[in-house]
Amino acid sequence: MPVTKIVPVVCPGCNTPMHTKDKDTVFLCDRCGTMQARDGVVAIVEYEAGEFRRQMDGEKVYLPFWKLGVNFNVRHSRVEGGSVSRFVGFLKGDSPSGSIDMMLPAFETDPVRYKEIAKKLTLDPPNYARANMDRGIKRMPCTITIDMTDDMADFLFITIEAEKPGVLQSLDYDLKVVSRKLVYLPYYKKGESLEPGY
Repeated sequence: MPVTKIVPVVCPGCNTPMHTKDKDTVFLCDRCGTMQARDGVVAIVEYEAGEFRRQMDGEKVYLPFWKLGVNFNVRHSRVEGGSVSRFVGFLKGDSPSGSIDMMLPAFETDPVRYKEIAKKLTLDPPNYARANMDRGIKRMPCTITIDMTDDMADFLFITIEAEKPGVLQSLDYDLKVVSRKLVYLPYYKKGESLEPGY
């Protein structure tokens, strides 16, 4: 009969035992506020929360997003019936290189909705004020792990480029994630609908 080994989760900041009932890939210490991700190894995660600036009906919740600082360099692209890059606003002069903050949902949602949210919040970044996280407000579980973020950034970059007018024939580029932060944006949940509270 197989034996299940239970490994206790302990805060790397203050050694306090940590517990959660949700299937979350990150743990927030109630004592010192350290956030950690456990995916084979323990990694301390930089995080911030947005302020609830709007008053609306519904339950207040925090939705997790990976905010990735990304550097990119487009060596060559060819588009039939072409148009300029969707990332042209992040390019300086005639340079094919630039940087952008990508906002990737870190919560469970269907692939079509995931792509819509990531594209919208990356090309039109959310304007939120930073605030201390209210421990009385539910955090939706983070299901996208740190090790998945590089592939998700790559997927989003190609998706946005491929969806511009014209037919993408070829794209030769480099993309490097240079920073990662977990951002908890404030939302109001009413039934199945979610409305931004920032």
